[in-house]
Amino acid sequence: MFDETDMIHSYSRADAIEDGNLVDVSERAEHAAGNMMGFKVPVAMTAAAWEALVAWHDGRSPHEMQQQEDKRLGDVLLVALEAAARERNERYIDFIVDVIEQSETGSIVVPKHVVMTIGPGDTPKPVITIMLPEED
Repeated sequence: MFDETDMIHSYSRADAIEDGNLVDVSERAEHAAGNMMGFKVPVAMTAAAWEALVAWHDGRSPHEMQQQEDKRLGDVLLVALEAAARERNERYIDFIVDVIEQSETGSIVVPKHVVMTIGPGDTPKPVITIMLPEED
C-alpha cells in the first residue's frame, strides 16, 4: 500500500512560523549586537520560549509593552550570540538568560535555562531555533 517514498504528512519550519508555533526573529537577530554583528542565519524562537523570555504582561500601554519586549528580545539574542561564539562548533548550546518577572513585592530577576540548536531547516541551509529545554 505505502512505500518509503509516500509522504503521509509534512510540517515545515515555514508552517510552524505561519501557525505561531515558532516566532521568526531573524530580522532582529541580524543586529543582535548593534549594527556591527549578529546572526548570519535565520533565527526563530518557539512560542513557549517567546512567552517565557520575551512576552511582557503588566498592563502597560501597547507601545510600552512593545518597547519592553524589544529590549527583552535584544537581551535574549545577545546572550545567545555570546553563547554561540563560545561554543562555535556545537549544534546544541545551553545558556542562561536572566528574565525580569513581576512578583507581589516588585520586580525580581529569574535565571531561565535556554537551549539553542543549529541545523538544517526546510532546506539544507542552517537555521537556529531558540527553545526551552523541555521542548527539545
